[in-house]
Amino acid sequence: MKQGLVLFTLLSYLTIIVACTSNNDDHNDNQLTDYYFKFTIDGTPISYNLKPDAQVNLTGSYVSDEHNQLYAIQITGSSDIFKPNENQFVIYLNDSSEFTISTTYSNSESPDTETPFYFVMGYYDKNGEIFTASLNSPALQLWENCYVKFDEITESGIKGTFSGDLLRYDTSSGKNLLAGSVHIEDGKFHVPRNNE
Repeated sequence: MKQGLVLFTLLSYLTIIVACTSNNDDHNDNQLTDYYFKFTIDGTPISYNLKPDAQVNLTGSYVSDEHNQLYAIQITGSSDIFKPNENQFVIYLNDSSEFTISTTYSNSESPDTETPFYFVMGYYDKNGEIFTASLNSPALQLWENCYVKFDEITESGIKGTFSGDLLRYDTSSGKNLLAGSVHIEDGKFHVPRNNE
């Protein structure tokens, strides 16, 4: 459990570093973009829109190492990258096969979905509380089901949908005690691709 939170935190900071070093020369300060990161959480709609004049708060990367058969994809949406532990959503998957469009990926095995080698979905709420889901093993179903589907993966952006239930565990006693949950539905993203 702690390793998952540490990995999620590290991935969040990596995303912020990549986003902060991105080249914004191609963006006009007043330009409206078609990039977005939207979802409904416990019935409340949330939307993170790209802020090209101030920061790169929406980003995606898809990297591969064909020699070692490693493919990794990360999607991040933030309200404000200068507040990394608030209003941020990260989806990270890696596998030994390429990710494809129109395939539904899940953290739990089922006949209708593909289960990658690694699956993490995490959300920091406005109070800095983290809710996550990770890969379930057949022997231990610690997480609720979550889903990601890619509709488009191009050199310029990544588009898709997501949903699921994310959990917050209190591990201070040495045990995983459920401390909260959020229900995510109607998740949609179209983020610029940044593979720097």
